[in-house]
Amino acid sequence: MFRFLNIFNVITWPIFESIVMLIWFSTLLGHHHFSKRTVVITSIMLYVINMIGNGFESPLLRASLASTVSIILLFYIGWRQNIIRSKCILLLYASVSSLLAYWVVNFEMTMTSLVSVPVFVQASLDFLANILAVIFALVFRQLKYEWLTENFLKKHVVQLQVLLMSSLFLRIMNDFLAYFFAVEQFTGSIWWDFFLLSIILAIIFVPVISNQHELLLDKINQHDAEMAASQNYTQQLETKYSEFRFFKHDYKNILASLEYGIQSENMSDIRSTYYSVIKKSNDTLPDPKILNLKYIADLNLKSLILVKHQIAFEKSVSFNVEINEFFDVIAIENDVSFYRVIGILLDNAIESAEKTVKKTVTMLLMNCKEIVIVNSCTQCTDLTKTAQFGYSSKKNHSGFGLYFVQQYINQHDNIELTTIAEQHHFIQKMMFTVS
Repeated sequence: MFRFLNIFNVITWPIFESIVMLIWFSTLLGHHHFSKRTVVITSIMLYVINMIGNGFESPLLRASLASTVSIILLFYIGWRQNIIRSKCILLLYASVSSLLAYWVVNFEMTMTSLVSVPVFVQASLDFLANILAVIFALVFRQLKYEWLTENFLKKHVVQLQVLLMSSLFLRIMNDFLAYFFAVEQFTGSIWWDFFLLSIILAIIFVPVISNQHELLLDKINQHDAEMAASQNYTQQLETKYSEFRFFKHDYKNILASLEYGIQSENMSDIRSTYYSVIKKSNDTLPDPKILNLKYIADLNLKSLILVKHQIAFEKSVSFNVEINEFFDVIAIENDVSFYRVIGILLDNAIESAEKTVKKTVTMLLMNCKEIVIVNSCTQCTDLTKTAQFGYSSKKNHSGFGLYFVQQYINQHDNIELTTIAEQHHFIQKMMFTVS
């Protein structure tokens, strides 16, 4: 019975390690779902790697070969499938996945080495540890949390480099300690297991917590911007109301002058009033244009437009919203990423319009199915490059914005974005498929 269980462990051990490693890797990549073909091929390759590694007599060579080649394979899969463009981030997640895949089994072996257990029990515990490793990986995956912090790590290169070097250092140290454990039953490795787990969790959660902290600060800043924009917009409305009151007062005087001229049949006074006052009134009438936001149901979208209107006003850009019926798209309500996409498109439109003579940005919301942003522009944009990572037509810009927009559109089948570049206008048309 023991011999059968031992052979069974030798055969299945690499399978469990391959499955656990893939689960952790896909989880850290933001719950990415690999195709069945990719899962099968990767599992087979990882299995072969582990079987070959187990064939070496040297524990150090066995551990280092299996872990190194596994990391390279995971990195290659992520790069080939274009899940994440940053190679450093891919390498980080591949390294962490490798560490997590071996941790439960290593911990079990360390614990059983401290006490004397029968050989049959040892083999049974080895098999149970593999089962628990799969269960822990699946439970962690079911948290349904978006672990992907790619955008945050791209903006914080130093932090990314520290995390990456830490993960690779842990991987190397783990292989050396595996060697010491194999040749000397290194009892101090239990402390290493706990230290390793704490550092791995720090590598995972530090960027997540930092990212959430930045998002919270952005929300606070956004709220402050919304309050300031609302206050400024209210002041603009009050100014326009005062202008209309003055014009109304002048208009009454004009009517009184006309009435007196008509009653006295004094055509000279009537003609003078017409040419000197009424005909020139178009030049003195207050501008009646205000944002037409009453038909927008989404309060977040309304606030975002108000903030961008204030930014445009400060840059002397004419910002108009055209909507003539109720606009409400349930599919995008409270979708933070959607508001970010609209914000990026409006920011680009305002910055482009600021450089033109007309300085105009127009936003059209139509039939709960389309959002169109049109801005004046001075140069034609290469539409083939706008979605590429790192591309920007503006100096000293990272190019993350349009790349984020394209990634968001690719992830939503019910949203389509069409870009049109004309001689003096740049048009972004977003269309929603309402089910």
